[in-house]
Amino acid sequence: MSSHDTTIDHLVIAVSDLAKASDDYALLLGRNPSWQGQHPDYGTANTLFKLDNTYIELLAAQGSGIGADAVASMLQSKRHVLGGLVFGTQNSEDFLARARNAGLAASDPAPSHGIDDLSGNRRDWSNVFWDPAAARGIFSFCICHDKASYLPPAPVITTAPISAVDHVVVTTQDADAAKRFYGDQLGIRLALEQHVPQWGGTQLFFRASSMSIEVIASEKSGAEDSLWGLALKTEDIEATQQRLNDAGVEVSEIRDGRKAQTRVCTVKSHALDVPTLLIEHPPTSGVG
Repeated sequence: MSSHDTTIDHLVIAVSDLAKASDDYALLLGRNPSWQGQHPDYGTANTLFKLDNTYIELLAAQGSGIGADAVASMLQSKRHVLGGLVFGTQNSEDFLARARNAGLAASDPAPSHGIDDLSGNRRDWSNVFWDPAAARGIFSFCICHDKASYLPPAPVITTAPISAVDHVVVTTQDADAAKRFYGDQLGIRLALEQHVPQWGGTQLFFRASSMSIEVIASEKSGAEDSLWGLALKTEDIEATQQRLNDAGVEVSEIRDGRKAQTRVCTVKSHALDVPTLLIEHPPTSGVG
């Protein structure tokens, strides 16, 4: 990966009870957390699950700070919400030059760190922030991890675990604004754009980190963009469905996916109120 490529670093699920949410998500993923720690700079605590292509962060308020304020804003009257989309770069200067040249009013990098409660290990990074209006209301920013910091993969604890994030779904009223933000300003490749008459709108796929941001643009969407849901990849959907059923997780029957030769099922519990699809690709296909 070149230094100017933008990645999808991680997804944020804001939660009100971090311990309970962490247990539920470990059961869903079939993995223990990679990291459980704190953000002293921002007033938050988190649990991280690193998958093959990105990681999922469960984020809760702990004390006061801009992070705690962001969690409160995401949750409002909800217990959990898919609330944040975080991008990554290996070179903040290159990222800022491109983003600002394309009209994104992004901040200078702000250093931060996290401490793992179990091991005492520390990770360091810097964050580049922008006004949420740039993402039409979605909480997002860009992170540049210190090269000496390491986040281990989430340990597999059972059979048929979740291997990766396949895609995350964004709803919007404005396809052009999405192309400007994700494509021009952040530098993520627009892999596909198609009109979908049955939805009365346009479908966009932005591709990075072996996963997609699927943007559904329709007049039926809300005034602000939202993170609607996500799809998690499994290598064996029948085994994963059986594992979850045996563990008391409610899962739908397996059905054919919209993409040819994929099979999917819907998770109906333990997904932290996030619309969640499990997807299996044919053996010769890549993620997404």
